[in-house]
Amino acid sequence: MSNSQLQMEFSGYNFPKPVVDLTKPLVHKENNSESQAIFDGNIDHFSEQCKTLYKAFMRGERLTTTRALIDYGIGDLRRRVKDLIDNYGVHVDKETKEGRYKEYFININS
Repeated sequence: MSNSQLQMEFSGYNFPKPVVDLTKPLVHKENNSESQAIFDGNIDHFSEQCKTLYKAFMRGERLTTTRALIDYGIGDLRRRVKDLIDNYGVHVDKETKEGRYKEYFININS
């Protein structure tokens, strides 16, 4: 397994362990050509942010948009979470805190 592929552990369950291949290119279509050009010009940066985010989640971190920006320089946590879900098939949980903001995480203990 390469460094960019991470094996997720699910002990106590009798099903194959999924492999999240973070080398798979990000596929995304914007709703206009200008936005698509911006996305295409930043795709490598977005892919690195997905890797950083996934590794943080697998360490058990729970992130808000503010924490992601301060700790990892991820300016749009919601978009990177959506990329993980849509493009890599990662199940990301979210929890509303005090009715004001969301905390994103991967439940690695279930």
